[in-house]
Amino acid sequence: MQIRNKFTGWLTLAVFATVGGAMVAADPAFAKVDVDKLTVSGEARIRYEYRVGATFGGTQANESAASHRIRVGIGYDLTPDVGFFAQFQDARVYGSEGCAFAPAATAGNGCATTGIGAVSSANNSGTGVDLHQGYILVKNAGAQGLSLKLGRQEIIFGDHRLFGHFGWSQIGNSFDGARGTWASKMADVDLFWARISDNDGAAAGSTAGVIFPAAGQQGTDDQDIFGAYVTLKPVANWTIEPYWFLLTDGRTSAGAAAATYTTQAPNQHRHTLGGRINGKAGGLDATAEGAWQFGSVSSGVAGGLAGNQYRDLHINAHAEAVKVGYTMAAVPMKPRIGVEFNYASGDGDNASSAAGAGNRGNMNTFDNLFPTNHFHYGYMDLMAWKNMVNYQVMFDVKPSDVSKFQINFIWHRLANTRDNWYRAGQVAYATSAASNQAASIGQELDIHYWHTFKEKFKFEVGYGHFFTGEYLEKLATKNTTGAPTSTATFTSNGDQNWGYVMTSVLF
Repeated sequence: MQIRNKFTGWLTLAVFATVGGAMVAADPAFAKVDVDKLTVSGEARIRYEYRVGATFGGTQANESAASHRIRVGIGYDLTPDVGFFAQFQDARVYGSEGCAFAPAATAGNGCATTGIGAVSSANNSGTGVDLHQGYILVKNAGAQGLSLKLGRQEIIFGDHRLFGHFGWSQIGNSFDGARGTWASKMADVDLFWARISDNDGAAAGSTAGVIFPAAGQQGTDDQDIFGAYVTLKPVANWTIEPYWFLLTDGRTSAGAAAATYTTQAPNQHRHTLGGRINGKAGGLDATAEGAWQFGSVSSGVAGGLAGNQYRDLHINAHAEAVKVGYTMAAVPMKPRIGVEFNYASGDGDNASSAAGAGNRGNMNTFDNLFPTNHFHYGYMDLMAWKNMVNYQVMFDVKPSDVSKFQINFIWHRLANTRDNWYRAGQVAYATSAASNQAASIGQELDIHYWHTFKEKFKFEVGYGHFFTGEYLEKLATKNTTGAPTSTATFTSNGDQNWGYVMTSVLF
């Protein structure tokens, strides 16, 4: 036991020296670690991914990339109720170091990046290493069942439709903020605040890094989100989950109307009021969720009050999702059949807005906030919960307790033909013309297989095929009475293929 404690004590110091550097040397308190209170966890994940016809016949039609995510987590419980956790990660596309981690600045030097790298696998830190999570956790903070989590953390609610960790991405989502949770037998209550963007120094007259600006200097214009999420547990296996989120953004509008439709557009106050019902009864599982958004946002139209900072559009948007499945537990391999419907409102004046037509009065495009969209609207990541109508049928079997084979078929449509087609990352994949009347984006077939070996080694493989619909067909034929205007180089209505293979080791 004494030898073990000495060894693990030195190992602990080595870990902290690796991630803490000079801090360990400067503070001898780090040498007083009780190894029994220390936990170390990790993940190594490697993925190869490809797309054929990535831009539906345009330039860069085929792409492929290998990437990895390495995460190391260190937790320490100072007391049973006070502890901290830090999780470091390295996430990169193989070969990205040759681009000096600056893909946008490498045009023309033979260091092009793929859409796969930009969307799902690229590293978000110039050094290749980032802090994914780092927080202090206080349990029973003044009351039994009340906990406080302060620092960088993942925030997940419900089905990840508005807040998720986006685990498919090699980077993933995390938030800098504070969260309080009160848990009881009948209900859980979560209150949180997160700072999404600190715009210090970006506004005219402000000074970067100054907490108290001098007279005449402008304060910061930040982007924050506040929220309350309640989980009621009236009966076993069923929950009712009302929620409210407030996205408040003081960043100055870019002066272009099209910016109003970007992900979490600047200069807005957006309330999201909604709820979710989720549960199981025998072989039946069901989920229903709906959300209404209201508030105000700047149109960004030139000539607005105070240099386009006036919030002249009233937000009125909504989204709904219903998912029902039945598992035949008594049948070999426990087959499950499911159906799903997803809807998110769009804005019929979006196209004219993008052309600079002026103030429309209302803004009806639903904002997807900070979700995990990957497993909801098609694994090919071609749709967001934003100006969409989505129908799905699903079938899966479990050849063993540690494996699953799944087939999904999905119909993708636009909720409003004059609004844009938004990809899973919520950016406009194609900008619709004012005259567009084509709603059918296409259909998607997804086939997946997952298997876990020895509980810690996971293997998965997947394939997707996208059958283009009328929207892309009109684009390809240059139909001037109904053709969308593309933000990508779409010159064909050819189908798209996608696939991947991925392995993960957890400890």
